[in-house]
Amino acid sequence: MDLQQAIANHCGTFHCEALSDATITRNIGFSHRITPAHDTADIPDLPGLRPFYSQFGSALFYADNDSGEAAILLASPSDWAHLRRHFDGWTEAMDPAEREEYLPEWVDAALVIGEEPGTGNYLLIPTSGEPAGHVFLFDHDGFDFIEQAPDIISYAWKQLDLDDSALLVIATHLRFISDATPHQWWIRELRDNRGNVARTYE
Repeated sequence: MDLQQAIANHCGTFHCEALSDATITRNIGFSHRITPAHDTADIPDLPGLRPFYSQFGSALFYADNDSGEAAILLASPSDWAHLRRHFDGWTEAMDPAEREEYLPEWVDAALVIGEEPGTGNYLLIPTSGEPAGHVFLFDHDGFDFIEQAPDIISYAWKQLDLDDSALLVIATHLRFISDATPHQWWIRELRDNRGNVARTYE
């Protein structure tokens, strides 16, 4: 199965409990949303980048239709500049000494290709040097740049097979707040149509 078909066909359920009362439970269905590909002529020739965007305009992972929340966005190239401006908001006030201490040398030329929506965390791809093409997560809480995958295609495949630790990361971001329920929700378990099961508890 190719990546486009795999993402389009993948769906499942989060089994959740209310943050205020663990005896209140709810099943929340998830799916992924993809948009059609655009011309890739202006996309840098980095590992996996053009092949990915020759299949997708954007990909939104673990979306809940009721609340509108989602876990991860690989954005359309037309939105990269917008994401870059938001990412730069975290670093623009840093003096040169702070930038040298906290920021990787590749950060100024990196592409900001996605985000964990609503978190202030961004996905970056360096454009030169040894890490060129690799996917990094900028986690604003610790000001960390955490390598996620060697290229965007590997990163996308990784999102379809979450393990317990990856589910725990998603659970810290999603609350599924909507008009349909007064509660905020904590994900306890994921079950999907690929046979995958992941849990946030032992």
